Amino acid sequence: MKLHPLIIGLLVVITSPASFAASVLDIPSSVDVLLLNGQQLDTDEVTLVEGDNQLLFRYQVNYRDSGMQTQFKSEAVIVKFSASNDTYRLKLPSIRNRNAANSFNKSPQLTLTNSQGLPVEFIQDLLLKDGLQLGRDFELELSQYNLSNKPAAMSFTPLSVDNANLATKPALTAAPTITSTATITPASTTTAAPATVAAAPALAPTVMTPKTIAQDQAEITEMLDYWYSKANQETRAKFKAKINQQ
Repeated sequence: MKLHPLIIGLLVVITSPASFAASVLDIPSSVDVLLLNGQQLDTDEVTLVEGDNQLLFRYQVNYRDSGMQTQFKSEAVIVKFSASNDTYRLKLPSIRNRNAANSFNKSPQLTLTNSQGLPVEFIQDLLLKDGLQLGRDFELELSQYNLSNKPAAMSFTPLSVDNANLATKPALTAAPTITSTATITPASTTTAAPATVAAAPALAPTVMTPKTIAQDQAEITEMLDYWYSKANQETRAKFKAKINQQ
């Protein structure tokens, strides 16, 4: 049985891999993706949604400063752009000295292109936090940022178990009222019957999950990296000498 050419053409289009393609962002290995559209990534591949996307990342790279290896970890950078069934590439500048690192933290110079190498419009901003950067809750910080009128804010609510089940949860009921009855005695004194109070449901205990040794050591490593990057050459030399004595 011969198939009509039009039917063959439709089958080719339907079964073509391009018809199932999704937008993907190609990033350098030095980019640490913190959140994509308010969510943490489960894989190394950055798969985008059609339309607006919001990427939160840090740039991590090593460079030599006065003959010593120095680790640079940038501020958290927000990039907002629109994707449409294409492959995109994020490029970052080289960091080879302290001046370049400081310049990036003040105003990151990024390049975003599509599969044809053409520039793609995007909006960028920094997600800043004063003081130590340890133990940051980026999901909370980004959600607060998105409630502002800042340039790279997005009006979306990350999907979570609580949000997904919100529509099926019963409405909250009012607290039980306290009722009492009173009788008038011949001596014109009033006695009140004991008040009846409905028992409130017991609150479920809060379960605190202790940190694992790996998580604890990761925070300690990040703390050491932070203070080492802030130390001058003399302090670094003393630190290394102390380690060698162990």
